[in-house]
Amino acid sequence: MSNKSILIVALIAAAAIGAVGYYSGRTIALQGVRSDASSTAAKGGAALSAGNTTTASQTVGGKAAATAAPTLRQLTSAATNGSASAPLPAPGAPLKDTFADLKARADAGDAAAASRLFQDLQRCAEAQRLGQFLPAMANRMLSNTTTSPDAAQRSDRALGMVQRGLDLQQSSAALCADVTPEQMASLVPTTLQAAQLGDSQATDCYVGANLNTWPDVLNNPDWISDYKTNALPLATAALQQGDWAMVGMMASANAGSIRTNTMLNQVTGTNIQQAYTYAKLMSLGQPTSTAPSQRSTNALSTLSSQLSPEQISVADAQAQSMYQQYFNATPRQQGQVANAMRSCQAGLP
Repeated sequence: MSNKSILIVALIAAAAIGAVGYYSGRTIALQGVRSDASSTAAKGGAALSAGNTTTASQTVGGKAAATAAPTLRQLTSAATNGSASAPLPAPGAPLKDTFADLKARADAGDAAAASRLFQDLQRCAEAQRLGQFLPAMANRMLSNTTTSPDAAQRSDRALGMVQRGLDLQQSSAALCADVTPEQMASLVPTTLQAAQLGDSQATDCYVGANLNTWPDVLNNPDWISDYKTNALPLATAALQQGDWAMVGMMASANAGSIRTNTMLNQVTGTNIQQAYTYAKLMSLGQPTSTAPSQRSTNALSTLSSQLSPEQISVADAQAQSMYQQYFNATPRQQGQVANAMRSCQAGLP
């Protein structure tokens, strides 16, 4: 047996043992759990946002979305700002011990606590997902006998992904140990609350939501109505704060792209002119000294072919205006555009 095969076998064993030990008993099993207070955090955050003065309404995806005054700040994470009232728990502190305090502070409007709770819950959710996914991936690698250079490169990349996943599981073990299903069931309203309190990562994660990643959604229909109410206002606020990730998500949603597999298109509807506007905005923000990607070029060409010259002219002007007003006519940096899943996972190894 080759050294790589031995390593893969070891990874399979480690992943399997980790999954059994990590998720047995009252750990973070997400399925089949009903949270009686499923939308409490979401509604509490909505009430906080309702206190802001509405100053603008912008048509997003062909629908009007009221936006609050730009009191939300563009944050990598609100948790980095700390709290004026009390320090946050030490990084990696067991979530089972910090959950109640963080949630109470978040419900009271503490943005840093809301962001920290969002991050910790997302980390535990990702660790669980990897525990379910890694053994199967490692088995596929072990059964693959292809020896071509391309196959070897793919195998090396997959092996690295398995190793990073195991590292995440191990580094998250203390944080996520004995977190209850009821606590994990607050993941969705917690993400919404952090977004409403100013966390841009949570905003991108929530707006780009995929129902398949929402635990216990069938038992919490309020989450769907909350999303329908909040997704566009949050998206509009994010755009007005220069969020490039949101531009990409809005372009895909308005184009009706099935690649994104999110709920956003269900809110925006398919609007080719708006999709072109956001695609054009993305092209205006092309990173300095880099050539436009083939995908971006193809998207603009495909969308423009479905529009009249007058519609293209209007969309070009709108994109230019947004670029100047919200993005300071400054090209984005490499890595600033990510899909919703990467936004939810930002900061993870």
